[in-house]
Amino acid sequence: MQKVVEFRGPKSEAASEPLAAPPSMEPILAVVDSLARTLDCIKSMCATEPIGPVRDKLETERANLVIGLFVARVAAMRLSSGEPAPEESNLSIASRG
Repeated sequence: MQKVVEFRGPKSEAASEPLAAPPSMEPILAVVDSLARTLDCIKSMCATEPIGPVRDKLETERANLVIGLFVARVAAMRLSSGEPAPEESNLSIASRG
C-alpha cells in the first residue's frame, strides 16, 4: 500500500502566473490531418508489403499513429467544447505502479 503525502502550504509560483490564452484549434487540426494522411499511406504500404521485418515495423508505426490520432482528436474535441485540460496531479496517478 502506498502512503500519500499531502503538502499544505503556499501555492506554487506557477499558480500565481497569469493564465495564458487558450490554444488555437488550427494547429491541432493540422496535426490531425497530417496523422490521418500518414496513417493512410502506411495502411497502403502494409497492404503491399510481404510478411517480414519491414511489415512488422510498419504495423508498429501504424499502431503508434492510431494512438496519436486518437489523442489529437480528443484534444480537438476538448478545445472545441471548452473543457479544461487535466491537471498534472491527475497524470501522476497513472504513473504510479
